[in-house]
Formats: sequence, structure tokens, C-alpha cells
Amino acid sequence: MAQFKLRSLKLLTFTLTMIRVLEITLAAGNDIEGPALVFIGASQSDVGVNNVLDTLAKANFPPYGRDFVYGDIKGATGRFSNGKILPDFVAQNLGVPFPVAYNSPEAKGPAALSGINTASAGAGWLNGTGSNLGQLIPGTEQVQWVKQWQQGLVSRVGSQKASHIIENALYLINIGDNDLFYYLQNAELRKTYTEEQYFQLMIDVAIANIKDLYNSGARKMTFTSVTARGCSPLQITLYQPLDRSKCVASVQTLVSAYSAEVKAAIQTLGQSLEGSKFYIADVFNITVDLFLHPSKYGLEHQESSIGCCGTGLFELGPLCNITLDSCSDANEYLFFDAQHYTEEAWRIIVDSFFDEMKAFLQL
Repeated sequence: MAQFKLRSLKLLTFTLTMIRVLEITLAAGNDIEGPALVFIGASQSDVGVNNVLDTLAKANFPPYGRDFVYGDIKGATGRFSNGKILPDFVAQNLGVPFPVAYNSPEAKGPAALSGINTASAGAGWLNGTGSNLGQLIPGTEQVQWVKQWQQGLVSRVGSQKASHIIENALYLINIGDNDLFYYLQNAELRKTYTEEQYFQLMIDVAIANIKDLYNSGARKMTFTSVTARGCSPLQITLYQPLDRSKCVASVQTLVSAYSAEVKAAIQTLGQSLEGSKFYIADVFNITVDLFLHPSKYGLEHQESSIGCCGTGLFELGPLCNITLDSCSDANEYLFFDAQHYTEEAWRIIVDSFFDEMKAFLQL
């Protein structure tokens, strides 16, 4: 009887061991097709993080997502667009799964092996950015989520395999627009900080977080410049509603100045971090050109300063909803709502830097 129990225990142990080996084997094969992808950012990269937060910055309702299709997933997912956005096209071009929102149920399962998305619409590097919108996940907290994801890989596939995934992953950081917008709209901030002081505050936080990611094992990082924020329908409505043919010069100047300073700081940091590869994607100039010359890129709707949703002048988030009229073909437009790009625009933007990024980072 004792021998029978011993044989049964050995059989059970063997079975459980083989199941674990199979899980690890399957997981280990996950990165064969391409690198894991990790996204840190705001609404341009949010794929659903804000869906469960107490915030106004949400897009998990129609007409958002009206053209979104990914496998069995259709419709509004939390993406601020009619369809796919920046992280989706990066993943699609690499031929890897779309990373899921870190706070979604899917992130607790095998999908996390392909990467994670922590981007939170409305958020910035600075903790106070977007505070008027409710609960958001600022950049520093997103970095902590990424580190938790990394630790979770260790428990799932072991330290050696986890290290391989972490070091070969692409970390794409797309954040900063909202910090600048918040500064422009906040009189108290402008009294407290000059533009130069505010830039330095943002850069200090950004550099500290990049170092934190590097120390946790991240090596390949892409940083997207701030988009041409002054060309968005909302900014034009706020600052020059009677002249919609031009981008807002004051906003563009602010964005350009910050972009130059943060780029220099990131390049300098990259030179000091052994084994790091930092790529900076210029999305500012492509978004300016898209605004000024939409027909050059096949965008049929020539009025770039008007979005697809509602009047296209100021609607976004809860103001862009199913009760409002929207255009018949969103992908003829540059903007879907008054601040965020259409799927077609995002395809063009990502295509403008993807090949160079892939070659530079050896993805």
C-alpha cells in the first residue's frame, strides 16, 4: 500500500513537472516571431487602460473603434481613433500580437508574454498633468507597472528566459504632449515656471524613468517626439478659430523647443548607458506635413483642421459619442476627433519611421 502511494505521488509529481515544462516551452517559443513590445504613453497609445479608471479620458464607446478589427475583437476598445493606433501598427509591422492593457484580465494570462501596454489617456510624465480629468496613470507609475510585468515574467518562465525577453523587448515611449498642453492651459503653472524651467522639470522626470527602465533590464527604447499639437482641430479652435488653414504658431514653437531639448538629453543619456540602443522617432514633422498636404498622403478630405466626429472642431472623449453625426469614411480624414488621428493617419505616421527604427534597433 505504501509503495502504491509512493508510485502515485511520483506519477503526480512527474505529471505536474511535465505540465510546467510544457508551459515554459510554449512560453519560450513566444519570442521567436519577434520581440515583446512594451508601451508607455497617453491617448495616442492607450488601448484600454483608462476603461476601468474613474476618469473622463475614455474612448470605450461608439463611434470610437467603429472600424477597429483585430481577430475576434471589434468596435470600441478604449482607443482614441476609429481603428488601429500607434502601438497596433508597430506590432502589426513586426508581425507580433498587439500588447494588451496592463490592468486588463488578459494581462494576467499568456498574452503578457508578448508584451504589455501601460499607456493612459490624458497622462503625462508629471503626476499633476490631467488631474482635472480624474484618475490617470502618470508616466512614473507606468514605469512601475512595466517593472511589475518584468517580475511576472520571472515567475512565469524563469529568470534566464525572462532576462532574454526583457533585454530584447522594444520599449516605446510616447508621452509628453499632455504635459505641454496642461502648461499652456494652466495659468498657475505658467506663473510658477518659465517654459525653460518646465521643460527641465519634464526632462528630469523622463530621464529618471528611462534610467529606471535601463536598470531593470530594458535596452532597446524608442521615443516618439511630440506630435504637431498646434495643428489639431482643438488647438486651432482654442487659439485661432477664424484661421483654420494654419497650425497655431505659439503651440508649435513650444512643442519644437521642448522636443529639441528632450532629444538632446536622451541622446546624451544613451551614450552613457552601456549596451543601450535609443531611437528617436520624428513624428512632429510628418504630422505637420500631413496637416499641410493631406492629398500627398491620399487623404481625400482636404480640410485637415476638422475631425470626423461631430462638428470636428472641439469634440473628443465624452463629447464624441454615438448621438453625434460623424463622417461616412473616417480614413479620408487626418483627425477622427478634435485631437486624435484616424487609423489611416496612424498607418502613415508609423510607416514614416518604422523601417529605420527596426534597422537601428536590430529588431
